[in-house]
Amino acid sequence: MARLVRLLGDGTPVTTERLIAATALSHRSVTDVLGRLEPWLESGPRGHRLREPAEPWGTTLRGSAREVERRMAELTAAAPRRRRQLDHVAATVETRVRRARYLADHYDLDGATVLCVGDHDLTSLALALLAPRCRVAVVDVDDELLEHVDRSAAQLGAAVACRFADLRLGLPADLAATADLVFTDPPYTPEGVRLFAARGCEALRRDDHSRLLLCYGHGERQPTLGLKVQAVLHALHLLVEEVRPGFNRYEGAQAIGGASALYVTRPVAATWRTVERDPPGGDRIYTHGPMAVEAGERPLPEALARELPDPLPVAELWRLSERHAAARPERRPKLPETAAADLSLAPALAPRLLLAYRGRRLRLALPGAAANALLAAEGWQGRLLGASYRLRLIARDGALAVIEAERRDDAVTGPQLLARQVAEHPAAAAASSLREGLIAAGAARTKNEARAVLAELPNLDARPMDLPLHQLRQLADALPALAGRNVSQSV
Repeated sequence: MARLVRLLGDGTPVTTERLIAATALSHRSVTDVLGRLEPWLESGPRGHRLREPAEPWGTTLRGSAREVERRMAELTAAAPRRRRQLDHVAATVETRVRRARYLADHYDLDGATVLCVGDHDLTSLALALLAPRCRVAVVDVDDELLEHVDRSAAQLGAAVACRFADLRLGLPADLAATADLVFTDPPYTPEGVRLFAARGCEALRRDDHSRLLLCYGHGERQPTLGLKVQAVLHALHLLVEEVRPGFNRYEGAQAIGGASALYVTRPVAATWRTVERDPPGGDRIYTHGPMAVEAGERPLPEALARELPDPLPVAELWRLSERHAAARPERRPKLPETAAADLSLAPALAPRLLLAYRGRRLRLALPGAAANALLAAEGWQGRLLGASYRLRLIARDGALAVIEAERRDDAVTGPQLLARQVAEHPAAAAASSLREGLIAAGAARTKNEARAVLAELPNLDARPMDLPLHQLRQLADALPALAGRNVSQSV
């Protein structure tokens, strides 16, 4: 489309036939654009042209390819180690920049939103370096990676919105239907591709311009694996517009020749109906580790299993908590008096589930280190969550533990009042809950005053359970100063 407008704006009349040949757009699309531009067109026997030269149209770029590669090499060297159990395989620096360049060359990114669904290759940072007017967001299950992306973006003077999500449970609420483009390099299993592609489709705006770009590779002697993944894309009603073999190169991944293809796909109306009707599910999506597709069950030790009465699948408890938090009081589903879940393989969900759950009592099986972090009263997790729960150890067995969180009913003040306000409104953005808390704590008279106070703090525009751990820690650390403000300071 940009090429069509450039042709019309170069001063020479252009026929409809030449516009079609030069852009590969259909006759219907070309004539539709000409119709929309008619007030600014001069049309005659020789063709069409704009009365005035067209402004340059396309992505505003910054920095040379060599400079972007140099910066990406530095950012890559400082990144957290890859996590094999999440199927992390490092793409080369050249591939990371190539991805950003492809997006910038093929789409008008100025003002557009690009979401990276999983980003262990730091594609978001390459895009932020190359296309400064693009809005970039990342969703990932790796908190260390999210902290690296967030801090690196700040050092670059870029804004990259970072959200935590275990995609098996769902997509962060504030990312739904917000992206123009989604880029993902998912686990290379049919289950992993379906999950990441479906969540990516949920994040896309529902219009004709949205695209999902997905990486996938398989060995040349395993065509059946490639066929299974293509069947997944077909089942999601994703139109494959382009395939670029060998587009991505990796440091390793020898089973697939150290390379994968880039699939450019277009969702249609049936795509979103399919995602709504048949949402992705299943815990096992990886090729390595305890959550691999072929991994066996790992039951809890009997001493701990006894302390988890009727445990619910994590996804079921999470979605029940989300529905309860978002519904009007008279329509809320009933929560069990005591809920239990095994998070021994997903400890990052523990503080998030405590922020999402609104029942009376919750028991969690966790690795010992994750349990200790919650039980430490002076630690940031204890300070943030201890205002709403009495947290205690129930049992230990080797490297695992069961803790219980029982909701508190007593009155609290100061920082605990703000912490409780955040925890007891899980469907609201953290900023919204804190505004109400500041007024209740006497640290602001009005919402506008509270809003001015919170303007000093970043990363409050999402639900608390969707924030990366380092941003939750920053929130917990800021509560004493917020609660200690005098109203006069807010004016």
